[in-house]
Amino acid sequence: MVPQPRPADFELTTTDWLAVGGHMALRVRHPGSRTLLVEVTGEIDLSTARRLDEVLQDHMRGDVDEVLIDLAGVTFFSVAGLNSLLRAQLLADTAGAHLAVDAGWSRAVRRLFTLIPTDFDSVANVRPLR
Repeated sequence: MVPQPRPADFELTTTDWLAVGGHMALRVRHPGSRTLLVEVTGEIDLSTARRLDEVLQDHMRGDVDEVLIDLAGVTFFSVAGLNSLLRAQLLADTAGAHLAVDAGWSRAVRRLFTLIPTDFDSVANVRPLR
């Protein structure tokens, strides 16, 4: 049995992608002093959603006014991913932050959002200019 990663096993910087096993990668950025941007690529399913929860929980502890979750690179999005976003909304509400989710052109995310309407604010493009 392969041990599951713990939050202390990884240290994220503003430019590093974190491969979390399965087929998902995450990158955390701070485009503004009180803004958190979490970019996700690959598959968000039952095996990877827990790691997304951990990353969001770890980074929403500080002074954050806005949390942006970029799902444009997501190729598979299950109800476990939707539950992660709902938990992120609760974390943001508790922290007094605004949460916005960018589905981008991800068909997987848009499909689930169509089947199960959500109250997430959407934004046209959260990806910073490079």
